[in-house]
Amino acid sequence: MRRFIAGRSTAHHGPGTEAITYAFEKLLGESATAARRLLDDWFFYKRLENESWSKGRASRGRLLDAQAVGAYVNECPRGVVIATIHLGDYLEGLRQLLGSVGQKQVFVVRRRAWSELEQRAFARIAPKGLVGTVLRTGSGAAATAVRELRRGNVLIVFFDLPHDFGATVEVDFFGQRAHFVRGPAEVALLGAADVLAVFTHHEESGSVVEAMPVIAARPCSRETRARRVEEISQQLCKWAEQHIRRHPAQWANWLWIRELMVGPEQRQRDVAAMSPDSIIVKTQ
Repeated sequence: MRRFIAGRSTAHHGPGTEAITYAFEKLLGESATAARRLLDDWFFYKRLENESWSKGRASRGRLLDAQAVGAYVNECPRGVVIATIHLGDYLEGLRQLLGSVGQKQVFVVRRRAWSELEQRAFARIAPKGLVGTVLRTGSGAAATAVRELRRGNVLIVFFDLPHDFGATVEVDFFGQRAHFVRGPAEVALLGAADVLAVFTHHEESGSVVEAMPVIAARPCSRETRARRVEEISQQLCKWAEQHIRRHPAQWANWLWIRELMVGPEQRQRDVAAMSPDSIIVKTQ
């Protein structure tokens, strides 16, 4: 991997450097020297992520156990929630995965604001002939997602997001309590759908896409739904932490680590106390 990233420029670091350095030193337990190297690598991979979105070019990639994964998605009589994070070239990872999907409809949950860049990016990952729809948060998106899952279709969600993106659930993450969006687990339960977690990372040969064991749908009463949301979210975050630890410089969302590590009430107090030109959220 060091050969792969050799020769890049690391002279400039942008906003968020302090938060990312904090994460590498405090959460990963790296020395200051190792944290600086990871920081250099992080900016390199962030540039690759930006190119993946803006230039619309497909990189090399492979889905591990592609035949088995494809057979499961295509033959599953229930809906499938594909849950992923912003690791490696996750767009290429989704492209590889969707290449194994047959005629099922695919829905992607995205933020409310539309952009031409986003439209081009998601058009790139959809294989020829695949029916894909972007669901914007709000405006009945959750109800649509549940309905389509009950019809046996596929929903793609990102779950490594803080409370600015929706209601959260408390989980263990890197040995601390954290708050991740609860929507992915909740919509899966309401839609009686399986959950398939997928993670992508860079290697010298290209992107590698790995699917985790399926979290199978099972009957859930309203009284036990909250606990089941916590269980599914915790399992997703456990897998996410494992993959992030293996490829720490490839996770784009280190920028939001402090937002993930504090609850909504603490976040509101932090925002109120911030100066207008502050970049890093205060958590002390």
